[in-house]
Amino acid sequence: MAGDGYPESDDETDSDETPHVSGGDPDSAEQQHFLEVCYSFLEYGTDAFHDLGRMQETVQSLDKEDMAMWKVPPVPWYTEIQRRVQVNLEFLRMLPNPEVCGADLGNDEDAWKLVSTVPAGHRVASRNSSKVRSTLRQFVRDWAKEGHAERMASYNPLISALLKHLPPKGLGRAPSVLVPGCGLARLPFDLVRLGYAAQGNEFSYHMLLGTHLILNRSEKAECFNIFPFALTLANRKGRWDHLRCVQIPDVCPMLALDPSAQLSMAAGEFVEVYKRQEAAWDAMATCFFLDTAKNVFLYIRTIAHIVRRDGIWTNIGPLLYHYADVPNEMSIELSWEEVRPYVCKYFDILEEESRVARYTGNAEGLSSNRYNCIFFVAKRNGKPAEGHSNPVF
Repeated sequence: MAGDGYPESDDETDSDETPHVSGGDPDSAEQQHFLEVCYSFLEYGTDAFHDLGRMQETVQSLDKEDMAMWKVPPVPWYTEIQRRVQVNLEFLRMLPNPEVCGADLGNDEDAWKLVSTVPAGHRVASRNSSKVRSTLRQFVRDWAKEGHAERMASYNPLISALLKHLPPKGLGRAPSVLVPGCGLARLPFDLVRLGYAAQGNEFSYHMLLGTHLILNRSEKAECFNIFPFALTLANRKGRWDHLRCVQIPDVCPMLALDPSAQLSMAAGEFVEVYKRQEAAWDAMATCFFLDTAKNVFLYIRTIAHIVRRDGIWTNIGPLLYHYADVPNEMSIELSWEEVRPYVCKYFDILEEESRVARYTGNAEGLSSNRYNCIFFVAKRNGKPAEGHSNPVF
């Protein structure tokens, strides 16, 4: 899809390499996809050092007068970037974990070997390499102090809407809230801390592996160091801005949540995972999610099907449309004027306004992706969800 700072789909690959799995196994496609993602984390160094080589060649092409004006010794400059790339690589090597795979990878020993060993000659898809870098930036958005402003703009309106229209103590039990397309799961985590029973749903294995690390293997706050902007030289204000360290997570989930906290994750494509859960949810919180649909009508119908009568749906996000620029993929790209009546078929809109939000931006950079988002809060009416859409996958 267009735009560097917005979620990308993981279902396309330009790699011709096949991981070492049984071709006759019905789960082989799932295994292959999962391993491709694992290998993209492990091969971050190869991708990064390719860029470093290009940077080095560019610097070496400068004449002496230009070098004198720059006033930066090229070798130490290159070395400092290289050191940070190495730190990123060591961090990313912790992400592959067979427990996250939706298919059987064999016994523990074989599974761990499979996810941690890149086959000889394997080539990572360029799309997956890009997703690794965007995952590093997503850690900043969801789990760093530096991402606080983004979270306030994107997550806080949804949290405030739920607290107003579906307070956590109003039902005599923890209201159930589904957060599809939850990225690295910060929004469901924050909702659980407020007393909700929240489930995050995510399709991307890059996000799911990152979430597993943060939720299950972070022993304390700020236990990991990353350098998400090390290779981003454009739009810097300060000479060394790209070299700054970001510490994650800003809060340790294992310490912050009570053992009785009701936080869960469900992996898979939203419609396929939830299409049979009629009236099962008290609320839906969608953040930068609606336009990840190939057919937005299918998403809205599914949401109407799974949210109980008088349940709450709160949404914030643009209509950029995830698949708009993906070759050979269907993408129905409607305006809010066209989408709104279908939302109103099943929901009564209680609040609606335009909000500005950013996505995985560099807070200290000279540019960022700024979105004029549709924010609304709606209550499920009594009309049964009806009709069906043609398959999109």
